[in-house]
Amino acid sequence: MDETLLEEFQNSRTTAPTDPAKKILFAVLNDLFGRSGLDHQWDAIDDDVRQELLEENLEIVRRNLP
Repeated sequence: MDETLLEEFQNSRTTAPTDPAKKILFAVLNDLFGRSGLDHQWDAIDDDVRQELLEENLEIVRRNLP
């Protein structure tokens, strides 16, 4: 079974993505969630919504890569 994008993000500290767009997205989000309190807010969001946010932001990153 394939991992969802949310699962990939959650596992990205132990299994780094090879897709450049995912590397960028996950690095930015990990930096943000390393800030005081933001990680707790992310954890409070429903899994379906977190998946949607990751998918939409991954598309934004992909559109802006050369």
